[in-house]
Amino acid sequence: MAKQKRRKPPKPQQRSAEPTVAQQREEWRKAKAEDEALEELGLMLDLEGREPPKYDVIAGADARDQIDRLELLLAYYRWTVLTGTTPLPEDWQASEEWPHPDAADALFGSWDGLVDSTRIEDGLLIELIDKALDAHAKLKARAEELDRRARGMDEDALKGTELRRQADLAGQRRDEAIGRAQEAEGARDRAVAENQRLRERAAALEAQLAQEQPEADAPPPDFDDWLQGFEQQLAAQAATEAARDELHTRLEQLATERERDRQTIGELSRLLAAADTETDTGGIAEEAAEEPPATVLEAVERAAQEATHLRFAPRAYETAADSPFRRPGLVLKTLRQLDRLAAKFAAGDMGMSLSQAAAGLGITQYKQGVSELARTRYEKDYTFTYEGRDLLVGPHVGLGSGSGAAFVARIYLHAHEGGDGLERGLIVAVVGRHLPDTTT
Repeated sequence: MAKQKRRKPPKPQQRSAEPTVAQQREEWRKAKAEDEALEELGLMLDLEGREPPKYDVIAGADARDQIDRLELLLAYYRWTVLTGTTPLPEDWQASEEWPHPDAADALFGSWDGLVDSTRIEDGLLIELIDKALDAHAKLKARAEELDRRARGMDEDALKGTELRRQADLAGQRRDEAIGRAQEAEGARDRAVAENQRLRERAAALEAQLAQEQPEADAPPPDFDDWLQGFEQQLAAQAATEAARDELHTRLEQLATERERDRQTIGELSRLLAAADTETDTGGIAEEAAEEPPATVLEAVERAAQEATHLRFAPRAYETAADSPFRRPGLVLKTLRQLDRLAAKFAAGDMGMSLSQAAAGLGITQYKQGVSELARTRYEKDYTFTYEGRDLLVGPHVGLGSGSGAAFVARIYLHAHEGGDGLERGLIVAVVGRHLPDTTT
């Protein structure tokens, strides 16, 4: 069975816009009443016989020129707003969508007359463009200055690495010179003792010779053997004295070299300490050079005064006072970096591990924890007290290079998660000597 199509409902008839007869009659009556009222007031004018006014040709032409001028000004403003630049005659001459530039000669006398009439150079747009250009020039100069400073910082970093290498070499030369000096001093002491023994032996032999010499002029039968032995002893004594003099000369040379090495090491240590305490200023202005700390304890105390998030256990000061580490400036610099790391850790979820965050702050020798075997075997050494709680160290940072507590150090931390009455944060537990482990 086929479906029947639905009929569309008829459209409503629209009312005609033409006035009805009644409306026209009402309008006529109203107009007639108004004319009668004006006639009663004597305000009706008799226009019959009067000539219509004449058209002012000059005023009309001037009005048309004014309109054409406004059209040109509008086109000039529109071009400027759409393109961000003021148009030139060539721009309009090459396009049929814009007025021909000859119109400016007819209406404003010249293209410059059109530009002067727009007063565009007195507007805010030109001022904004000038300010933007000035700002661009300043930003470019600042970028060049930042690049220059970055290159300078890279060069300073290379210099710092070279200074550390020279300091390590100077330290090795100094230790070798001290060892040679000690050996020379031992050899000198042995030579002096041998010389004294030979002198005493010669004196004893002379005394014995004086007692045993016979009254006769003839020497005893064994006199030649005794004289030969005595001459050999005198030759040995002379050789010993020569060796002693040579040792004295060598000792004086070693003392001179050691003093020269001590001065070199002092200068390198000063430069290295200044390089260790360098931090990013975060600004353009140069800051005054900071006096590096003299000891590890001074570095810890200064860092504790400056720190805003990093906390310090009492044991940190005790171990720092016992540390012979020769680069306290590096300790201060690392503790300042750890303060920034502590700020991120205290804020909560960092989106990365502490090791990754430490590397982002320039802490390259950060270790996440210690071995469980070392912590179990040396539990007392890895335990510290903070605000009445016994806590274990875990993360740590290695400092320096080489061997010995004077050349390497450690900063041991505890990363507390909070939730037990103690706020979340990083706590410095030990600063200084390497804690015992399976390798020590």
